Amino acid sequence: MGERIAFAIAAAGALGGGIAVISVRSPFRAAVAAIVALMSVALLFLLMAAPFVAAIQVIVYAGAIVVLFLFVIAYLGDRGVLGAPDRVGRWRALGIVGVLALVAQGALLLDRLELPGANDDPRPTDTIGSPEAIGHSFIDDYIVPFEATSLLLLVAAVAAVMLAKKAIQSEGGR
Repeated sequence: MGERIAFAIAAAGALGGGIAVISVRSPFRAAVAAIVALMSVALLFLLMAAPFVAAIQVIVYAGAIVVLFLFVIAYLGDRGVLGAPDRVGRWRALGIVGVLALVAQGALLLDRLELPGANDDPRPTDTIGSPEAIGHSFIDDYIVPFEATSLLLLVAAVAAVMLAKKAIQSEGGR
């Protein structure tokens, strides 16, 4: 019973944090909401008996990437244009209808879905999610996507600094 309560809290945190990321106007608050969502996902990993993946979720995503976002947001500051027209406002009703349609389709799919083996005993999880299995997966299968992601993050950080420097110089700053 306690696991179900913890799952409900973690799932609500992940969904609420994710919704807040896309709906909050302040980029700083959106980054904090992303931390809430990522920490909730880490709790879900813990509930699935994958403590190493949960630790990596906290260290890499909530710890490093979101902190990088927060530094970039703090460096750039809030540079919204005052009085700018809302170009997306006219599509809001269509977006709400689309989201409701997707939720309805998902509910129908879950209602009619019969997964074979869903009620069977789970397989033993001795090696799934272990540091050795994850290390072999990084080295053998996913080395190129892993390195491409790190390169992409580095380029994004350098580009953010360069854009901020150009914006500050155009405003008569340093």
